[in-house]
Amino acid sequence: MNKKKVLFIIPEYSHGGTNKSLENLLSLIDKQKYEISVYSLYEDGGLYYKDVLKPYIIKKSKLYNYVHDNFYTRKICGLWHKINKEADFSWLYKKEAKWLQDKYIFDVVIAYQEGTATEFASYFENVRKIAWIHCMYSRMASAGTPADIKMYQKFNNIICVSKTAVNDFISLIPECKGKALSIYNTLNVDKIKSMSQDIINDNIYNTRVSHFNIISIGRFAKGKQFEKIPQLSNEIKKLVTKRFIWYIIGAGCQMQEQTKEEIKKYNLEDVVKILEAKDNPYPYFRNADLHICTSDSESFSYTIFESKILHTPVVSNNFPVANEVVEKDCGWVCSLEEMPDLLVEIINDENGIYTKMKESISSYEYSNDDIIRKVEKLLDN
Repeated sequence: MNKKKVLFIIPEYSHGGTNKSLENLLSLIDKQKYEISVYSLYEDGGLYYKDVLKPYIIKKSKLYNYVHDNFYTRKICGLWHKINKEADFSWLYKKEAKWLQDKYIFDVVIAYQEGTATEFASYFENVRKIAWIHCMYSRMASAGTPADIKMYQKFNNIICVSKTAVNDFISLIPECKGKALSIYNTLNVDKIKSMSQDIINDNIYNTRVSHFNIISIGRFAKGKQFEKIPQLSNEIKKLVTKRFIWYIIGAGCQMQEQTKEEIKKYNLEDVVKILEAKDNPYPYFRNADLHICTSDSESFSYTIFESKILHTPVVSNNFPVANEVVEKDCGWVCSLEEMPDLLVEIINDENGIYTKMKESISSYEYSNDDIIRKVEKLLDN
């Protein structure tokens, strides 16, 4: 049986939901049926994903290496693009797409992230094209523009990572309604459970049972709203009967300084604590009493699903997809304004509200089977 040749295109090798999703998906796809290749537009990012994806990474053309990946050449091109506002890399992407297709003759090309990866994939010809959207499309600067509409019409299918995200996309590009469908991200459940058993060696994190431990995980980006956690903590600290500690685990500096300033403002150094990003965050999920997602928007939310897999109840801000991914027997959805009152009830376990949720989430199971069937049907179509 001839294997179908499938190319996944990503922007770079950095940590994040897209590459984590790809890592999980590639571990589950049947390699007897599909020959998988991965192409990254940029060489930027950490070594972790360069190593994880190494078996699948294909070579670039000499032209692309020289013009796009050479540090000095890219700087010169970048300066030229700033001067000439209409200049971009589309000419290079078109040449590279043709070179790759002539060399490898792919059956399916998948833009595995919105933005430049999708633009690049749109230039492939005589091949089945799939665009994967991992965000709420309406929040992109280019959302619904004539250029985006034209670009997405070149694809056979547009995949969004939740039903809510599909509706969000087609509200702006109704022309693609018949092509858009939702497929949840795959999760390596066994790996998550196994890694969660590691011992936490962290002087800051407190595993004592006398404390109610809360975690929030993600990048210190504006949309995560971590800077609002100190104020929320300040509102509830005098109303709870049990001491709590709210840990923020994340990388990035965009909003970290502001979050630290808010912690100092409310004198909460012993209540709100910042931990650096963890290669293995799962022991923190498993040992936490509660996971809180303060984001103002998510399209899927890995951390919510990872928390559920490890049977840690969730409280989520009420962004559009929250009610789709936080079931009533796994957690609560409310606005940030309502959150302090709810957290007081949970920490105090009023009327057994927390005890009942902890018991109900213990039966949660996540299955990849249906997701893989949908993906393979997509590739075989």
